[in-house]
Amino acid sequence: MLTIYAPFKNKNSKAWEVFNGVENSWPAQITKLDNAVETDPNSNSMFWGFVGNNREMVKKLEARNHNYWFTDTPYFGRFDNNNLKPDNHYWRVCKNAIHVPYIKNCKADRFEKFGMKIKAPNFAGKYILVCPSSAGIHNYLDRPNWTNETIEQIKRYTDRPIRLRHKPRGRGTSGPSEATVPLSEDLKEAWCVVTSCSIAAVEAMCEGIPVFCDNKSFAVDVGNVELSDIENPYYGGPEPWLYSLAYQQFTPEELSNGTAVEILMDKGIL
Repeated sequence: MLTIYAPFKNKNSKAWEVFNGVENSWPAQITKLDNAVETDPNSNSMFWGFVGNNREMVKKLEARNHNYWFTDTPYFGRFDNNNLKPDNHYWRVCKNAIHVPYIKNCKADRFEKFGMKIKAPNFAGKYILVCPSSAGIHNYLDRPNWTNETIEQIKRYTDRPIRLRHKPRGRGTSGPSEATVPLSEDLKEAWCVVTSCSIAAVEAMCEGIPVFCDNKSFAVDVGNVELSDIENPYYGGPEPWLYSLAYQQFTPEELSNGTAVEILMDKGIL
């Protein structure tokens, strides 16, 4: 049995792209409940983002050591409301975490579809770029004051200037389409990126810029955790990690036609 906690009061939510696809392909009986009403989740539940009571329910399932699925925005191939097709944007699918793990030995094919170039690191940047995640993520991490605490900690270990880039928001959504300054501009002279769990870590790694992140970040396997290392950051080749990310995000079409289920089973996730 899979219990989907869905936004019944918002029929225009992008969550329905995920849930309608899952209903067509998931190898289990499915029931749907209202995520704005329910607060005591069943084991083996599925959520989309931290909307409604989702964050509270995810925390309860983690405390009970029960299985759950979490879906949300992808690492590449984010939707464009002006060009929305079932095969041209993606959603990440995570088991028992809000981000995906690093799966070794994934092929390059799914990542190569995005045509992203990976630059060599040059360690010539000037400032520290701090990219906080959303308030919902920081509350989930039990770090509601993450931004201020992190900036103060950075100052203990470096005299470099600090540039703060908040998550772009507007028009009822968030992400790159809402940014007045593209992330690529802020990355041009960055020494490193410091974030809790922001997907900005992907673009930073592709630009050859080291990343510092939280232990629960999807970038923890290729990034740095200790801010005391900020003047001597580690940067490893991110390609295998990027391939892994691409194998854990799916288009609405793939969620519906069984491709996502097939891949998740092949990788030992489902």
